[in-house]
Amino acid sequence: MTRIVHLSDLHFGATAPALLAPLCAAVAELKPDLVAVSGDLTQRARAGQFRDAMAFLARLGCPVICVPGNHDIPLWNLAARLWAPWGRWQRHVGRPLEPEVETQGAVVVGINTANPLAWKQGRITARQLDRIAARFTRAGDRARIVVMHHPLEHLPGETQWLMQGTAEALRRLPGAGAQVVLSGHIHVSHAGPFTAAPGLLFVQAGTGLSTRVREERNAFNVLDFTPGSVVVQTWVADAAGRFAHLRDGRFDLPQAR
Repeated sequence: MTRIVHLSDLHFGATAPALLAPLCAAVAELKPDLVAVSGDLTQRARAGQFRDAMAFLARLGCPVICVPGNHDIPLWNLAARLWAPWGRWQRHVGRPLEPEVETQGAVVVGINTANPLAWKQGRITARQLDRIAARFTRAGDRARIVVMHHPLEHLPGETQWLMQGTAEALRRLPGAGAQVVLSGHIHVSHAGPFTAAPGLLFVQAGTGLSTRVREERNAFNVLDFTPGSVVVQTWVADAAGRFAHLRDGRFDLPQAR
C-alpha cells in the first residue's frame, strides 16, 4: 500500500495556531509515504510566512511535494508580482515550481496553476499537459497522480470562475494516463469522479490550518493506494481542535495505458 496525506491551503499568516500541533500529530500517526500540498502555503507570500510554512513542513518528518497557489504570489506589490512572482517561493521553499516525486507505488507530478496576471483564477496550459503525459509513460503500473492548486471542476453552488484551460485538461488527462488529481483553493473537501471525465478521480482538500473556513472545519485527506483502487479518507478538526477520521470512499482506478 502507498499512503499519501493531502494538505492544502495552509495560509501561514492567517492560521489557527492551536491546530499546528494536532495536525502534525495526526500526520505523524498516519505515517504517510508522502505529503502532497496543493498550494497556498502562505496568506500574502511574505518572507516570514514562507519561513513558518517551511518550519511546519519540516516538523512532519516525511517526504513532501508542494506546488504554489495564488496566495503564494505577491498581491499588493505589483512590481514583484509581475517581474519576480516566484522569487520568494524559490528563495524560501527552495523547490521547483513543478516538482515530481516517485515512490514504490506512485508517480506524483506537480503542476503550477497560479497565474500572476490573473491572480485568483489560475491557468493550466497545453505544455503542462504534454509534460504530464510524457512523465506518466514511465510510470508502469504505479498510481499516477497530479497535484495542482486550482480545481478543474467546481462543486454545485460554487460561484468562483474555473481556471483557464480546464476543458482541455479534462479532455486530455485521462489519455495521458492520469488517475487522480489533487487540488485545493476552495477550502472544501471532496472526492469523486469528475463529471466531465468520469474515469479521472477528483480529490479536493479543505484548508488544513487557515481561519478562512467555509462550510466545514479545517480538514485534510488521506489516500491509500493499492493496485487498481484507492481509499480516500477525510479527516476534520473537531471543536477541541483534534483531527479525526470523518468519512471515506473507495474508488477504482483506470488501468495503466
